[in-house]
Amino acid sequence: MAALTDALMAADVLRFVGTRFISNRHRVRRIPIFEKQVAEMANDMDVQRELKATGSEELPSSSWKTWHSLSLISIVLILIGMEGFIPANFRLWMWLAIMVLLALFGIIAGKGVTGQWLGLFIDTRNKVSLARFQMVLWTILMLSGYLTGVMVNVDLKRSEPASIAIPPDLWLLMGISTTSLIGSPLILSVKKAHESKELDKQRALAALTRQAVNTDKVTIVGQLVVNQTPDTAKWADMFQGSETGNAGLLDLGKVQMFFFTLILVLAYASALSTLFQQGAGPVLALPVIDGGMLALLGISHAGYLVNKALPHSDSE
Repeated sequence: MAALTDALMAADVLRFVGTRFISNRHRVRRIPIFEKQVAEMANDMDVQRELKATGSEELPSSSWKTWHSLSLISIVLILIGMEGFIPANFRLWMWLAIMVLLALFGIIAGKGVTGQWLGLFIDTRNKVSLARFQMVLWTILMLSGYLTGVMVNVDLKRSEPASIAIPPDLWLLMGISTTSLIGSPLILSVKKAHESKELDKQRALAALTRQAVNTDKVTIVGQLVVNQTPDTAKWADMFQGSETGNAGLLDLGKVQMFFFTLILVLAYASALSTLFQQGAGPVLALPVIDGGMLALLGISHAGYLVNKALPHSDSE
């Protein structure tokens, strides 16, 4: 298509030169050869179809639409105005509503940025990331609990509504989750620098083909198998290997971390539910995490990162 456009532009230039002055004193006759060639090209059906196709092509529009902005603004306004509409004795329902609104905020923002409803969980490989998934769960759970406590304290006219004690174990928990979120891409960036063997590449593509994956939308960068566009991301990415050596295979390290995270999130959600369901006075502190739970989470994340760091592919 580019060559065709260049040819038409060149013909137009030559016809322009042929019908103008070659010097300041002498006119020359039109160059019939070029005019004939241009006329033939203009009447050619293939050329006309190409020109129509080029004219109908539009630049890709931004995935962020007006409704994304309006939705996020509406969610923020609802969160701000919620304290005035939901009394403190309905704090359990307030907490559930805040969790839903925070989740909607993240999902809509992810959709606006990537164009996909899973955008909140998609990483730089255009895949759904388990590290991002667990970080989102903990962030929504902790933030919703803290916001609910602040709103309850405001409703009860407490002098310092935001003065809610956060147990040190909670900070340690968030630090563990953040370590996985940061450490995972760092480990993968190292593996991008090592070229995988051709045999591993062929095995990876064959394994993905057996799973009905369109390999035309998949590329191999170093030892990593990545998607070319976010629209190919899926939930199964959280449980599959990332390298050419284990692509298309179930990653037990990821499965273990998923279940440990899910169990601990549900356990702490139950503690928050008890706090908001049984409490009648102001919220002074968030629930404390059991030391055994914290140790379990730490072991799970350590196993996840070590398993990701281990080589699963042969490099050249």
